[in-house]
Amino acid sequence: MSPPANPSASGLQTSEGARPPLSSVAPLAEAPRELTARALGVGLLIGGMLAVTNVYMGLKTGWWESGSVTAAVLGFSALAAVSRRRGSPYTRLENNITQSAASSVGAMPAAAGLLGALPALAMLGVSVPGWGVAAWSVALGALGVLAAYLLRRRLVAEEALPFPTGIATAELITAMHAPSQPERRTGRGWLLAGVSGVSVAVTALRDGFKWLPGMTALPGTLGGVPAATLTWGIGWSPMLLAIGMMTGLRLGLSMLAGAVVAYGVLAPWLMGSGVLKGTGYESDLSGWLTWPGVGLLVGSALASLLAQARDFLKAARDVGAMGRGEVLPRWALGAGLAACVLAVVLGGALFGLSVPYMLLALVLVLPLCAVCARGAGQADVSPVTQMGQITQVIFGALLPGAMGPNVAAGAVVSGAAAQTGVSMWSLKAGHLLGATPRRQLAAQLVGVLAGSVVGVPAYLFLSKAYGLGSEALPAPFARQFRAVAEVAVRGFDGLPPHAALAAGIAAGVGALLTLASRGRTARWLPLPVALGIGFILPAFYAVSICLGAVAVAVARRKWPEATDRNVPTMGAGAIAGESLTGVLIAALVALGLMPQG
Repeated sequence: MSPPANPSASGLQTSEGARPPLSSVAPLAEAPRELTARALGVGLLIGGMLAVTNVYMGLKTGWWESGSVTAAVLGFSALAAVSRRRGSPYTRLENNITQSAASSVGAMPAAAGLLGALPALAMLGVSVPGWGVAAWSVALGALGVLAAYLLRRRLVAEEALPFPTGIATAELITAMHAPSQPERRTGRGWLLAGVSGVSVAVTALRDGFKWLPGMTALPGTLGGVPAATLTWGIGWSPMLLAIGMMTGLRLGLSMLAGAVVAYGVLAPWLMGSGVLKGTGYESDLSGWLTWPGVGLLVGSALASLLAQARDFLKAARDVGAMGRGEVLPRWALGAGLAACVLAVVLGGALFGLSVPYMLLALVLVLPLCAVCARGAGQADVSPVTQMGQITQVIFGALLPGAMGPNVAAGAVVSGAAAQTGVSMWSLKAGHLLGATPRRQLAAQLVGVLAGSVVGVPAYLFLSKAYGLGSEALPAPFARQFRAVAEVAVRGFDGLPPHAALAAGIAAGVGALLTLASRGRTARWLPLPVALGIGFILPAFYAVSICLGAVAVAVARRKWPEATDRNVPTMGAGAIAGESLTGVLIAALVALGLMPQG
């Protein structure tokens, strides 16, 4: 999983380093079934679930899941036994199509800007109709998929970058389809169903029936301010616990450290000194704390970009090598041209970006997508938001005073780059499995269309039911997009008292932590991105995520094998259960079929 700026974004996808080459996976000599209706259909269904989950989780916490590994497991569970009984075995190349389509659908909320740019525009008062968001997402998602296909030969085939998530996906598919693989997945299926059921029940009792609170507040006061006012407590959220379980102790403690500084030190001082008039998360407090939080994120991003300076030079060579490498089939070339025309038209109609500026944004797409592709290949992290912020800074100089177009320009690059990173992981898995790249490309483009249909309604229901930027839906990376736009366009004028100083100090801390984490002391240092999110989210989010991380760390010491085997399944069930139920309840509230509050 990863933040939109990075999916770990992406998201919960993390890596301790590149895995060795996959010796057990060799291209198939025969030509088994590959792009079949059942493989594509199940992939789209799984991807739809991932898309809804990513909208909900991304707007709440900033993380989202690429979904390649999850889709491979669910695809196998859904089709392997049934197809074998019917005498038509589900092949590993079909499973690769399933995960390719599913991850493409699942990445569409990030590609569409539903987790960052679109909520930021809504906070700035720019309203975009649902049909416009869907069409915009198709254009950006298609450009991201096509950029990945053009980069595939150089990065995957020639340079053989590791793309750890892609290798893990290929290893898993090979293991599941091995003839000697024992049938041990039934237990995991029951575990997934059981945890999902508990998560559904808790979410329904909390958001639907209102029998459970959003959080149980901690007793006492901090600086004379009640802990409940400062949002200190434990959340009734299976998803938050699951995120902590799956991301690990370092991230959980880093988020908690950020919350302690923000809501344990700064917030009581701000309220006690009279700097801020309001109290509580949804008052002036959250707006002020956003600035040091974003400062940490931006400082970390700038330091990461500095460390990636060579990647920018290599990205220029990657773009230059496209003409000598992979050639788009005619139908894909037509899709790419149509996506460019659609993006130019919508950029002017929806966001006020004139044709020359929209063309400039499109020119930036390929080289900056190449940087993200290299990040995904080398470190399993795609720096999506950083690429969007670079674009925002450029357009801040070109269009002073234009807040909406600034965010929209950043959305063009970050949206396409989000889909590029996820597509590269799938293409790496397909390369190791001996798949046909053009068939994967077709599955991914179909996934783009499906993702725009699923993700946009979920976003609209959630935003209408809970409100963007609220305690229930904090949208942390929308705050980052908006803050960068405000600084790029207006400078530091109009910021709350002392907020500019706090943001500057935080940016320096974020940069230093990022640079220091490249040395031997990395394991002992907090993660600056997690620290920043700890400032932006309510404190009980950090407490709950940290509790999940601590619980798994304790369990791993006592039952290491069982913990490593079952935690991914339990986490996936908890996240999916709460997300799907939360979106369903939001839809009922938005349609007037269920009372709000």
